[in-house]
Amino acid sequence: MSEQKQKGQIMRYSDEELKLLNSTFSERTDLLLLLRKFLLQGDLDETERETIKLFKTSNILPIIQKTYLPVIDLNAPLSQLVDFWLFVETKDRNLEQVEIELKARKKLIDYTKERFKCLINGEEDIRDIRLNNLVYDESKEIKQAYLDLTARNLIVKNIEDNTIQLWVLSGQKKESAQDIQKRLFKNSSK
Repeated sequence: MSEQKQKGQIMRYSDEELKLLNSTFSERTDLLLLLRKFLLQGDLDETERETIKLFKTSNILPIIQKTYLPVIDLNAPLSQLVDFWLFVETKDRNLEQVEIELKARKKLIDYTKERFKCLINGEEDIRDIRLNNLVYDESKEIKQAYLDLTARNLIVKNIEDNTIQLWVLSGQKKESAQDIQKRLFKNSSK
């Protein structure tokens, strides 16, 4: 981690992490799609189950966790602090609205932690949150149905957005964080 906090670093991801993302995913979009499928509890065939095991033993796992399950890192560069609670809008909202969002975000965090536990342990836990149980169901009380659907949508959006983020970051093969900073500074002075 100390390497990651190099002087002048402008991103949450160090140059070493970007290189690892690049070497893992730049020409293997199929691995990103498999990771997304796994995180969304898709059915995996035998080959996919074997391939997904590679993530738990590789150096890429902490970077993937950092992406999908962010926690505040007080050593992060400026403007790079992020976690799931940061984006809860609390101004000018009634408590019932905030309550739904807080519970939905908590379910997102729990779900994501469970998926990483499953990835590391290599087995599903029947007690885990099931994504297909969060879709709208008329038999549920409306507030619970709304909470579950909100949580489901947060989960899917988080996984999709962060899969795209990994895809974009993996394509930055020849430009270091310092090179990016120089280029952006040069462009801003035009």
